[in-house]
Amino acid sequence: MSDTAARAFARAASAIVHDYDVTGVLDALLTDAQLALSAGAIGLLVSDDDGGYELLSSTSHRSAELDLYQAQLRSGPWGETVRSGTLVSEHGAGPILARWPAVGPRVVAAGFAAVQAYPLRWHGKTIGALNVLLTDAGDVADHVLGQAFADIATLVILRTEPLLAAEVVRRTESALAGRTVIEQAKGVLAHQRGLDADEAFEARRRIAEPGRLTLSDAAEQVVRGAAAPLPNPTH
Repeated sequence: MSDTAARAFARAASAIVHDYDVTGVLDALLTDAQLALSAGAIGLLVSDDDGGYELLSSTSHRSAELDLYQAQLRSGPWGETVRSGTLVSEHGAGPILARWPAVGPRVVAAGFAAVQAYPLRWHGKTIGALNVLLTDAGDVADHVLGQAFADIATLVILRTEPLLAAEVVRRTESALAGRTVIEQAKGVLAHQRGLDADEAFEARRRIAEPGRLTLSDAAEQVVRGAAAPLPNPTH
């Protein structure tokens, strides 16, 4: 990760745990993202109640005009990303014009040769897109880093209300409960597999099947399995 990206994430994280101005934090985040991703410009659009998009922040007038134009048409890479919930990317004037006949000419005329739109995802719902505009068709922004900026922007937008003290306690206790069951699962794995402490520590990280179980859920299954009564050999 670049120093620019690391500082950007640190500043955004610091703002989220305090009272903060959403507009100001997003403005700084997008400016940092433009540098970290070597982009010509970056814009941020969010979905509205009518199924369209609203411009929330932008690093340049050119990109702001493009974002507003495609928001009016409800067409273009950013709308495609919101509908699909996945990264949308196109490089080169020809492919951009062919893929988006309405918005593409504006993108190319503004001097941009590549576009990458990253979804703003929140608990399975796509609420907007981070729009990365590149001036060289050969440039490809780091997709992992681009999505990380989109995710941080999502947190900045949605984590604006402070939690009540009771809710803070509830979430802390929930986290501690999860930690307890994971430690119990580590002990079970060590006993069942004859592992030492370090080996059991690593084994607990592998008990969750990717895409199927969370670590806490997998740990609970391990603990429940150990607590289940053994089958009666007489039956």
